[in-house]
Amino acid sequence: MNFTEQVPGLATVTFRMTRPLAATLALSAVLCVPLGAQMPGSQTTNRFDSGIVVGGDWLQANSLPLDREVMPSAQVGVSVRRQSWAVDGGFLRVARSLSTVQGGYLSAGPLLNWNRVLFLPTIAGFAGQSYASRDSSGYNWVDSQGIPGHQPRYTYSSGFSAGGSVGLAIEVPVYRMIGVHASASEWFFSGTPLEGDRARMLIGVGLSLRLVR
Repeated sequence: MNFTEQVPGLATVTFRMTRPLAATLALSAVLCVPLGAQMPGSQTTNRFDSGIVVGGDWLQANSLPLDREVMPSAQVGVSVRRQSWAVDGGFLRVARSLSTVQGGYLSAGPLLNWNRVLFLPTIAGFAGQSYASRDSSGYNWVDSQGIPGHQPRYTYSSGFSAGGSVGLAIEVPVYRMIGVHASASEWFFSGTPLEGDRARMLIGVGLSLRLVR
């Protein structure tokens, strides 16, 4: 099992996120339009651009496999929407092989629409806890046949973490109060446990449920 992680600089992270972000959003747009058009009663199903919407997302798409048996990256939240803008709040969890960040988030942004598809660009803030393990005292060895190896020895730390992100979600109603969406966001977190490894890109899919119109 390989727990080695390479931490790129900010410029490299920005460059590497461009292609998966663009591909995810383009694919979502292509899939969402025909999906909504084929659903029964689609002519009377409106965009979720007003009222109260609850939703949940699975956010592990770009970080698989996860080399430990834990709950994957996910987000659940409530969105208050007023046709031209939205404010969201809820719980966010970001799991990686050697770290976890989880806590509450608050985001806001405009609502943009094209036919029945809703685009939601957001700026978000986060406050919570971070947990990380590091191979800080491991050692290398060579066996009697000259084959090298490494024995990891992990130390664990935790602490408060704050963060921020920019992101974009694409959402389309599919049946009455139910919608589907895909999202991509780039997060940066503070906190001593995450020193040298603060960037997290999240790509995922989820469901939306409109409670109040």
